[in-house]
Amino acid sequence: MLEKRLATNDKYAIQPIDSMQLTLLHPNPSASSSPLKRKLAKGHTRVGGRFPTTLRDGDLLLPPESQHACFELILSDPAMLMDATSQFPRVRVRGRGEALVVLLPGTGEHGCTHRRRAIAEPLARAGVSTLVLEGAFYGQRKPTTQKGSKLRRVSDLPILGMATIEETKSLLWWAKQEWGFEHVVVAGGSMGGLHAAMAASLSPMDVGVASWIAPPSAIPPFTRGLLSQSCNWTSLQRDRDDLALIDILLANHTNNQFDSSDTGPSQQHDVKARLAAFLALTNLENFPPPRRPDAVIFAHATEDQYVGANAQQWEMLRRRWHGAQFQHVKAGHVSGILFETQAFLATINDVLKQLKQPPIAIAPTIVPAVATTPPVAMDRT
Repeated sequence: MLEKRLATNDKYAIQPIDSMQLTLLHPNPSASSSPLKRKLAKGHTRVGGRFPTTLRDGDLLLPPESQHACFELILSDPAMLMDATSQFPRVRVRGRGEALVVLLPGTGEHGCTHRRRAIAEPLARAGVSTLVLEGAFYGQRKPTTQKGSKLRRVSDLPILGMATIEETKSLLWWAKQEWGFEHVVVAGGSMGGLHAAMAASLSPMDVGVASWIAPPSAIPPFTRGLLSQSCNWTSLQRDRDDLALIDILLANHTNNQFDSSDTGPSQQHDVKARLAAFLALTNLENFPPPRRPDAVIFAHATEDQYVGANAQQWEMLRRRWHGAQFQHVKAGHVSGILFETQAFLATINDVLKQLKQPPIAIAPTIVPAVATTPPVAMDRT
């Protein structure tokens, strides 16, 4: 599904948001009849948002609980939130040509609290607003039958990714066209960093990327890294329905020569191979560079045991996304995300500064890649 779109001219198409519901979160109760802006003057301006998912066929691919996207919007200035009037009875946002960071969730992250406190609030104090998106299958979007952060089915993983990418693309358009933000950066740690790069790649607009301690694809962590140990391979071997769904999603994308009737020691290897072929659709090498590769920073950890060593993949991506910056963080995967927040904030600010500058002319690098034909709905030129 995703690979087919990458090879066609609708990869830059954006599904519009049908309806956006905004709710003021935690207004100051001590202010009685003062205007909304005065209520928020003493604290962060925090708005909750909700809209129907823009994932194509989301009503079929996502459980009912995940079919509405949820986010928190942390505004740097109370004046950016407009009072409701008789003509406009709902809360409205006014970006005023300023900057916005769209912050994507990491692996298994419920809610927005950690990202809001660690990243969004410091950015707001520095004058930058942030939209913190919740991922499908987590937080308010967690299916009732799902236990904690553990996805019920392996096939939920790429569906989660596709939902995040499409919802992010729609939010980028909304932030610029409806709210009036000018410079927009997509950022995220771990899985969120991978999805940030993908969303920017498929956006027809100038978008910056701050990818923090993320893998170049989902293959290494889930088939070779530490996360592969959390997958119940024996159960997956027995789960014919899940394997069948993987095969359906792989149909017409690979030469599917897997035999579901195999048994014995080779079957686990077969299941891993099928999953790797499925997750190959998440390989950034298959994604075209964004319009502003000079406003892209990839930061990966030197001691990352979750992702493992991927020097060859990073080198391929460096050639494909010519102009992007690649940085090393002396940390592990978890420690880099939890304890290197100041470095992450600095990276986001560096991307914003570069995005505000005129684009740097970059000579194209010829590497094998999927076809990149001009979009139908929106033109990137």
